[in-house]
Amino acid sequence: MTSPIQASAQAALDVSLPAAPAEVRRYVSDPQRLLRSGFPPERIEQLGPDRFRLKVRPLVWMGLAIEPTAELQIGADDQGRAWAQLIAYELKGHPWLVKHLKIDFRAQLRTLDAMQAGRTPMQGWAEASACFPTPPFLAWMAEPVLSGAARTILESFLWILRDRLSRSLESDFRRWQAAAVQIEA
Repeated sequence: MTSPIQASAQAALDVSLPAAPAEVRRYVSDPQRLLRSGFPPERIEQLGPDRFRLKVRPLVWMGLAIEPTAELQIGADDQGRAWAQLIAYELKGHPWLVKHLKIDFRAQLRTLDAMQAGRTPMQGWAEASACFPTPPFLAWMAEPVLSGAARTILESFLWILRDRLSRSLESDFRRWQAAAVQIEA
């Protein structure tokens, strides 16, 4: 009997916003903004004040496709820290993967106190893991190859997440600022 294939990946999150730390902390205190800035609205469903369902694009490897729908709990505090954790998920796709694949995800982002070049930096991390027995239809493949492939898929998911956050967070922040100015006016 072979041991389960286990793979994990981590990504550093480094972004900055063009405002003072206090304003960035106010923005981050609504953590769903971070989720909504990283994913299209049609893929997000709010289930409660801190719970969201997120439909992830299909992940494909060697013709095997899986489409996760993740239920996330997200939170924030007044210190400018935000976090997300996978609390449940549903998988669609190849029946064997749906039955045997176990996944996990966590992320955290914190606002730093010192501005740099007129911007407030935010730092954090995201990590994802997967565990599954060796698929019978891939038993000919070495375990290191399977775990390496799983790690590559997890890494690419985290890279996409980091890239989306980096690209869209500032534009969402500027919309939030503009809306706040209109409310105050």
